[in-house]
Amino acid sequence: MSYSYCFTFSAVEMSVRYGDYETNKDIISCYVHLGLERAKKYSDISAVQQAHMRVLNTLIDTMCDNCLASVWRKQCYRYIKRLLPLLYEMLDKQQYQQKVQEIQSLHAYFFEDDQTTDQLKNKYLI
Repeated sequence: MSYSYCFTFSAVEMSVRYGDYETNKDIISCYVHLGLERAKKYSDISAVQQAHMRVLNTLIDTMCDNCLASVWRKQCYRYIKRLLPLLYEMLDKQQYQQKVQEIQSLHAYFFEDDQTTDQLKNKYLI
């Protein structure tokens, strides 16, 4: 793996994590695809799993960061949901269920206000 490739991946990862390009949601897609390609280059199954979990955990950390725009955080959640089949293949059943429960709990906690606000708006518009 080349040094410049690692730097590019890390730079894109930091851009996603800190919402540097909030107007360009494609950067999240780029990050996920770079992470998946990076994982393919490893021969050790443990390293592959760590590479996948690094991408997933970065997206989770970003989703939970209230300092970032809600739109950006929700976009990260959409990609987390897309990665769940991969997670299912990597983890045993109990670990998978725990991780999904963790993601659902975090989503409910960090986006509950948005859902409540939307419900109130809909209630008073009718």
